[in-house]
Amino acid sequence: MNSIRIDELKVGQIFSQPVYIEDDVVLVPAGVAIRGKDLERLHTWKVRSVETEGVLQNAAEMPHDWGFPVADESFNLYTKGIHKIDEVFTRIRDAERVSKNEIEETVLFITDAVEADQKEAIRLVLAGITSRKVYAKDALDTGILSLIIGLRLGNTKSELFQLCCAALLHDIGMQRIPFDLAKLNRTLGARERKALKAHPIHSYKIVREELQLPNEIAQTVLQHHERWDGEGYPRGLKGDDILLNSRIIAVADAFVALISERLWRKSMIGYEAMRVVLGDNQRKFDPEIVKLIIGILGIYPIGSLVQLSDGSIGRVCGVNEDTPLRPEVLILIDKLGAEFRDGGGPTINLHNEGDLFIARVVSSSSLSAKSMAECEE
Repeated sequence: MNSIRIDELKVGQIFSQPVYIEDDVVLVPAGVAIRGKDLERLHTWKVRSVETEGVLQNAAEMPHDWGFPVADESFNLYTKGIHKIDEVFTRIRDAERVSKNEIEETVLFITDAVEADQKEAIRLVLAGITSRKVYAKDALDTGILSLIIGLRLGNTKSELFQLCCAALLHDIGMQRIPFDLAKLNRTLGARERKALKAHPIHSYKIVREELQLPNEIAQTVLQHHERWDGEGYPRGLKGDDILLNSRIIAVADAFVALISERLWRKSMIGYEAMRVVLGDNQRKFDPEIVKLIIGILGIYPIGSLVQLSDGSIGRVCGVNEDTPLRPEVLILIDKLGAEFRDGGGPTINLHNEGDLFIARVVSSSSLSAKSMAECEE
């Protein structure tokens, strides 16, 4: 890891790997230029240096970043949530006491933030934000999606609290596994797979015995790897015998795992992940929960890059729950090839455009290659 003093950073600099504040907070992702507001944030926080495993690249050689922006305030809340969860995980791993009040404070912080702006919460999950606190980030993302499903089901405050609490703690038992799955870049052996499958039992014991949370929450984390067809673990429960909250978390957790990068595989874009969930065909997941998450995220989740039938290219910026194949799209490159930077293009609601439809999904790398080719002409 290379340490860089703040006075060495300049607006427009681009690094080949993410630049981190402290040990895990991302200042800018890989390939994204440092902005003036990024430097202002560092000075406000009195940060003296940042770290990166990457190298400085020539901005002139870098294509335009087609990722979708996240507001600073939202990013800061999201990062704070990761820190809160990671602190709980770390103390449990180190066998330190964690009070019920601390858990409740964290759950309420996240619940209030999601209820305040569901759309922005979804954007944060899908934005591709990176963190070295892998388990904490995945727990937060799973908690956010589970909460939104719970809100669509009309859950009460108390029910939302239990759902969020279980979602945040569902993988807490991983802290008791004798190896770090997030750092393994190989296929697990038989003993490792057996140890991994024990983590829901560890999660149950931690939630019930150490944190002394209600049995309903403990049972929910115990069952989050049970599957609709009875092929899950640890008890092989089937269908409605699995707690509803466990069925919700199972879908949210699976989607988050698909869009999260791991050492052994690249992350899927939202559309690819949704195709995997849609292709389940009532095997692993409750089909009613799958329908709900499709309505929430759409077939083309927010942030997906798509080419429309007229040849224009845009980024999905909103979902129409009644017509998940026809979302709102912010145009990035119009049908004549003109580019719109910094969100300056028109927004088209495909729900109201009968003759216009999504022809295909495109990748940010293919758009970047297009931009580079045009620059070289």
